Amino acid sequence: MLFHQTLPKPNPSKAPPAFYRLHDVMRISSLSRSTVYRRVSEGRFPAPVRLGGRATAWPSAALQAWIDDPDGYRSPTPPP
Repeated sequence: MLFHQTLPKPNPSKAPPAFYRLHDVMRISSLSRSTVYRRVSEGRFPAPVRLGGRATAWPSAALQAWIDDPDGYRSPTPPP
């Protein structure tokens, strides 16, 4: 599927983010909030990591792995 965006290209003067919050993940993947979490529970989308308190985010490397092969992606570990 070619409608998914790739992560933004790094700007030499600015480092790319290490983590993406849900709003950014929804924009990049073109998936709704409920679809993101449903696929996480099915192991078909990377699981978010806890940043502290109630804050969670997706590592950019895991998100890029899904972008590279959205149909074939399988989570390496079961979601928590």
